Amino acid sequence: MTLTFEISFHGPFRVATGRAGDGADSVIDWEVPLPASSIKGVMRSAARDLLKLPTPVVEAVFGAAWQPSPWSWSDATLTGGDGGGAGAGPLRVRARARIQISEVTHTVVDGALAVGEEILADWAIFTVRRSGPVPADDLPRHEAVLTAAARAVTALGGDRRRGLGWVSITPLHPQWTAASAEHLVDLLHSRKEPS
Repeated sequence: MTLTFEISFHGPFRVATGRAGDGADSVIDWEVPLPASSIKGVMRSAARDLLKLPTPVVEAVFGAAWQPSPWSWSDATLTGGDGGGAGAGPLRVRARARIQISEVTHTVVDGALAVGEEILADWAIFTVRRSGPVPADDLPRHEAVLTAAARAVTALGGDRRRGLGWVSITPLHPQWTAASAEHLVDLLHSRKEPS
């Protein structure tokens, strides 16, 4: 079973490598600008913090220290970067400077200028594929958790609380249905733990 999702970008985003280079304090990875681990992380956070799903449910779907997830995420495949819609132009990377202003002197604090690369993209596709055992009875619940968590994500990457990385994620296959919503409500009310 493979679930397919589309990300629509509403502004630039940054998933930094943790290294500096080319005049920037943080640079992006050109080969994998939006890695699977980042997508999985924001979906897990959405399931736990926004949807308020019980911890055993989140761990059953996303894994825990003692239990791997039965699902594998792909890196996102990005396209377009000039804001012109799907398929418009190549990806574009630009630099953004961030500073800290002293409340006393109203000037830049020494050492408080940071320059980071960010990506402008139009949309991306990623998949979540079953890679481990999930009991047949629990597959609809897992699917509901994954699609609801994806739909709940509104930002990804670094500095998402500072205005970067605004997105919408839409499940393409399978699509969100009334049955998906019922499975999610069932998980919230019955506290049933998928295996």
